[in-house]
Amino acid sequence: MRKPQIITISGAGSCRTPALIGTLMQMKERFPVRRIIFMDKDLSRFHKIEDYCRLLLKTYSPQTEIIVTDDLDQAYSHCDFVFCQMRVGQSRMRSLDEKIPLKYGLVGQETCGPGGFAYGMRSIGGMKEMVDCVRRHSDQTWILNYTNPAAIVGLALDRLYPEDQRIINMCDQPYSMMVSFAKILNVDPKKLRARYFGLNHFGWFTDLYDTQGNQYFDQLRDYLKNHDFRPYNAEQRTKSWLDTYLRVNRMLNCVPEYIPTTYLQYYFYSEEIVRESDPHFTRADETMQTREKEVWDLCAKAVGREELGDLPVLTSPVFGSMMVEVAESIAYDLNQEFIVMTRNRGLIDNFPSDAVVEVAGTLGSQGVKGIPYGSIKPFYKGLMENQYAYEELTCQAWMERDYTKALQALALNRTVNDFDKARAVLDDLMEANKEYWTLEKRDGSCI
Repeated sequence: MRKPQIITISGAGSCRTPALIGTLMQMKERFPVRRIIFMDKDLSRFHKIEDYCRLLLKTYSPQTEIIVTDDLDQAYSHCDFVFCQMRVGQSRMRSLDEKIPLKYGLVGQETCGPGGFAYGMRSIGGMKEMVDCVRRHSDQTWILNYTNPAAIVGLALDRLYPEDQRIINMCDQPYSMMVSFAKILNVDPKKLRARYFGLNHFGWFTDLYDTQGNQYFDQLRDYLKNHDFRPYNAEQRTKSWLDTYLRVNRMLNCVPEYIPTTYLQYYFYSEEIVRESDPHFTRADETMQTREKEVWDLCAKAVGREELGDLPVLTSPVFGSMMVEVAESIAYDLNQEFIVMTRNRGLIDNFPSDAVVEVAGTLGSQGVKGIPYGSIKPFYKGLMENQYAYEELTCQAWMERDYTKALQALALNRTVNDFDKARAVLDDLMEANKEYWTLEKRDGSCI
């Protein structure tokens, strides 16, 4: 039997946690867990799902010790892995991230554009606090970070902890797309491999094949040119999510060379997306009324029960599966292949070496090993240089509390491209986020 692990789930009050625990139970032989520490600064959120999570563990892994805490030192002092899925500001701030930009005719999205900027500025501080606490106790703990916006958070952590090889920044969006590709192709997603380049939420698939060497890229690309792209779980998705996938078809009809990630739509169709958006009801509201409510309602049925009984076991074939597979590959040195985030160091040889890029790579006991991609063409390089400059300026704005760099970042972002709108939305976002981050103008006055 493999050595059981001790894990801390940071941001345990997320509605994703029950399905993560269900997936851990589903994969318990591959990744056995001796102790789970549920950490959330707002335990009232975790208490909504606590009984359900405890019943899952009691039913499928009764030997696993359970700790519930809001104390940083207790959460991070003795663990092998931190699964970090924190959302600083919770859904309330996500809603503002999405609604404030729409006031100015700008994309209202949680990871892209001004909303992603505001979320990133909050997340950097929360992540730094967590990493500092973990490292006070141990330099051996693996920090698996799934906190959004991953591009900004991953770059900031790389700048703050440049020598720390045990911070792994990951995103399940490429993984999710590959599961969807596998369904279209009718192949086993576990055997599917890809070549890919980009920045997080800003990349392209350039090849697709399986472990037996069968090639699928041309077949998939031809399919997507002639059929609507639908996610693997289309029947569970709302219309706004389905529209996100349909725009992949449109991007392919313009530039058919590579298959773009879904998030690129916000940079190429921003005006259209703004027109379609309801400034009073955004995806944050949609999520609270659908996915979150469904999870809370199910978990409420577990309160007071001694047995799981007829309650369904929630699992996550994308987010949860990837989290556990990544931890498994590291813990047992499997060197499995994923699409990973890592410092470039020549992987894309005509892109800045210190950029945090997203490419195919392996994960094992030595951490991330990216697979060299080679050179990228001018169209993609130009887009990525612009986006990387925005991410770099955002991180510098947080570290230096610099208003001008924040303004430059937003003006540079392809969803904005306007100094006046950048200033207006930045001032509004600062006011909304003043308990999380502040900036200073060059004369030193606090804004």
